[in-house]
Amino acid sequence: MTVATLQTMAQTPWQRAVVNHSRQSYHSGNQNWQIAQSMEGWMYFANNNGLLEYDGANWNTYPLPGHTKVRSVLSVGDTIYVGALGQFGCFVRNSKGKLIYHDLSGQIGQKEQVNVWHIHRIGNDIYFQTDGTFYINDYQTRLPSHPGVHYSTVVYNKLYLTSSKSVSVLVGQQFVPLSGIDIRETSDIVAILPWQQQLLMVTSQKGLYLYGNNRLQPFTLEGCRIPEGLQLSCAALSGSTLALGTLRDGVILLDLANRTVDRISTNNGLQNKTVLSASFDADQNLWLALDNGLDCIQLQSPLRFLNSRQSPIGSGNCSVTYQGKLYFGTNQGLYVMANQQISFIEGTGSQVLCLDTIGGQLFCGGRQFFLNINGDRITRYANRGVWGVRRLGNHPDVLLTGSYWGLRLMRQTPQGWTMAEEVKGADISAKTFYIEDVTDAVWVANKEKGLYRLTLSDNLQSVRTKKCYNSADLPKGDNVHIAKIDGEMVIASRQGLFRYDAAHDQLVRHIALEKRLSGTAAYTYIYQSPDDQIWYATDGAMHVSDGKLHRSYLNDCLMADFESVSFTNHHQAVIGTEDGFALLENQQPQDTARIIQPYIRRIVIGNGTDTLYYKAASPQIKWANNSIRFEYSANSYDPTQTVRFSYWLEGSGERNWSPFTRLHIKEYTNLPEGHYVFHVKVVTSDGGEGGITSFEFTVLPPWYRSWWAYTLYIIGIMAALYVMYLRIVQSSQRLIREKDEKIENLEEEKLEIELRARQDELVRSRMNVVRKNEMLQEIKKTAVSINNGLNEENLPAIKRRVVRLIGQIDTNIEHDEDLEAFRSEFDSVHHNFLKTLGERFPQLSHKEKMLCAYLRMNLMSKEIAPLLNISIRGVEIARYRIRQKLGLEQKESLTDFLQSL
Repeated sequence: MTVATLQTMAQTPWQRAVVNHSRQSYHSGNQNWQIAQSMEGWMYFANNNGLLEYDGANWNTYPLPGHTKVRSVLSVGDTIYVGALGQFGCFVRNSKGKLIYHDLSGQIGQKEQVNVWHIHRIGNDIYFQTDGTFYINDYQTRLPSHPGVHYSTVVYNKLYLTSSKSVSVLVGQQFVPLSGIDIRETSDIVAILPWQQQLLMVTSQKGLYLYGNNRLQPFTLEGCRIPEGLQLSCAALSGSTLALGTLRDGVILLDLANRTVDRISTNNGLQNKTVLSASFDADQNLWLALDNGLDCIQLQSPLRFLNSRQSPIGSGNCSVTYQGKLYFGTNQGLYVMANQQISFIEGTGSQVLCLDTIGGQLFCGGRQFFLNINGDRITRYANRGVWGVRRLGNHPDVLLTGSYWGLRLMRQTPQGWTMAEEVKGADISAKTFYIEDVTDAVWVANKEKGLYRLTLSDNLQSVRTKKCYNSADLPKGDNVHIAKIDGEMVIASRQGLFRYDAAHDQLVRHIALEKRLSGTAAYTYIYQSPDDQIWYATDGAMHVSDGKLHRSYLNDCLMADFESVSFTNHHQAVIGTEDGFALLENQQPQDTARIIQPYIRRIVIGNGTDTLYYKAASPQIKWANNSIRFEYSANSYDPTQTVRFSYWLEGSGERNWSPFTRLHIKEYTNLPEGHYVFHVKVVTSDGGEGGITSFEFTVLPPWYRSWWAYTLYIIGIMAALYVMYLRIVQSSQRLIREKDEKIENLEEEKLEIELRARQDELVRSRMNVVRKNEMLQEIKKTAVSINNGLNEENLPAIKRRVVRLIGQIDTNIEHDEDLEAFRSEFDSVHHNFLKTLGERFPQLSHKEKMLCAYLRMNLMSKEIAPLLNISIRGVEIARYRIRQKLGLEQKESLTDFLQSL
């Protein structure tokens, strides 16, 4: 059956852009069985180790329980359905955005051997296909089918399956065989695809068939035939592009509209010949699930590659089209491509430094050689280390070469160009050199010595003047590139773009050109093509600008300090890369290009305290974890295209978006409390801005500035004020008490003083009475003595008078009013002591009461004896009698008892 014949197809050395993802890069199982793409544009793969996810920057593997092999995958909205050995289920994001597996298969894996090979969606139902049946949504609903299901798919919203007996379609709840199909022709169907309202059936070894109107017929393309023995394993269709995966030799690409065919295998890009599944993504990239690894074929890429892995020519230093042939200068030598065949130029087995065409001849300089190609004739020179060859505008018969050792002339002779004199004084390695059109002044530059302008003598054999133009704005230490842009000399450097101001003999920044290109950036190469487009290299990528449209290519693929661009025609550019060369179809990109959307994939809070993922709820972050790291990506799967990011943290005081950067991570530390919104956007290789995404979060204040802390502060302040109030009240009360106590003490002291004074007065009064009595006693004794000395004969009248005097003295001693006054005064001082004593102890005599009074006054016995007019012994006896009458124990103190009354 005729489809496409690959044997007669001429294979070009230029291969499609193929991105290889080995298991060492995605860190998961080697085999990948099926492919799906989510609505965010992320790719999901059924992998031996679980569900494999890729967002353009990061790989993640989500294992299933038991670490079973995942055979099938389907993305529906935010849910990723998977089928595996012995189980099926789905992954759904939790509140933190992390994919969590939910089992839908129950215990079926324990009851029978189940392999879920395909998953389909019809309406709101999900169908899981095993070897012999279908499960709808979960294990509880089962749809019987023909035994031995080989393949199933949904086309035109109908479910089809193939088995060893028939090709059937689901009608209601039953599978109905399609009529008009000979199962012997279609028993090995590997894909059923929609094509022009019919079914395009792809078989493993019997070719392609078209089914419509109950009729099956071979699908043919005139003059094309698929070679036998490839054994097709899968197929995918996008528009008119049909991809046929094989088990033995990669993938076959058929353009059904233009009737062209292409084959991609390990010899031109793939890392493995066995294709288990194929799928087109939203950008029309073709993804291949391989027996070992994953490959992505950039079908819409304007780039084709000549890689050293397939064509071992080395890294691309320079290239040029000469007489219809394409010459490649690499780190291994000089190669030429003619009629799609690449051959090596003998004698050039070292690094090529330049390829320059002058006057219809090609000059090639290398580390160990220097030659001229004129048609089919090659002339070799005894020179080496040549960086370039330039024509001197005012000397048409002289060429100037720049080498490791400086400048050297070449002169034209009848035999051709020959090496001539060295230019004296120009001993500067001319890594870059440029000749002014009018003056023939020579600019030379290298990394070590810097940038110089030389003027030559009239005979060109020596340097007349030499000046260094390095400065603080353009320091030594980096290579520069010099080219003519818009008719003037432009110097591209890592400090920006500069031009020569001849009027002031100085280099000035070329602000106008920087604004047209990438601003003040690190420029390592610049060149203006014949169609006036400016090609330049910055940030590891090649850019092209026509003044309005800006595009970028070959991100991280260029040869540092050996960037180069040449042209085969107006629409094709050849660019040197680390792995060889890239062929760029330099056409305007379509206006319908998909907008690249950034996504915040991972948020790490604090020092790994918590991790959030895509679509996580807005968190409230504790003050102790007020550092946050955002990891974001863009759903672009072409690593050669430059995607840069700009970010802005709203709420942090940042007023403008950050400069665009290729970094996928932004971290903030020591954020103050508050509400924040992190925004990130992308700019694509054509200079247009893509989508914007945001993430909100709140940093809580430290505990000592939280609402409950402020509540505690208020309560604490109120409690402190209350305590202060209580202390003030207590202090006032204490002061009052102290004052009262002081007053009482003063009063007591006053009373004690008064009491002591009155007591002293009582004592003095009583002593006066005692002295009076003593005096009267003496008088009495004297009177008695006188009386005794008188006889009756003598002065009887005097005796009577003396007797009368003695009687008066006795009366005065016994009834002295001072005694009564003492009692009254004593009771007033001692709170009616004598009265109370008499009332409680009426058995006490008058003298015993007075003794008790004197004892209360703390008088000693020797002081009491004269007051009572008795001896000290009499006082002790009287004390004893009083103790008896008062009923005191032997250990009790009489004085203390009297003090207590």
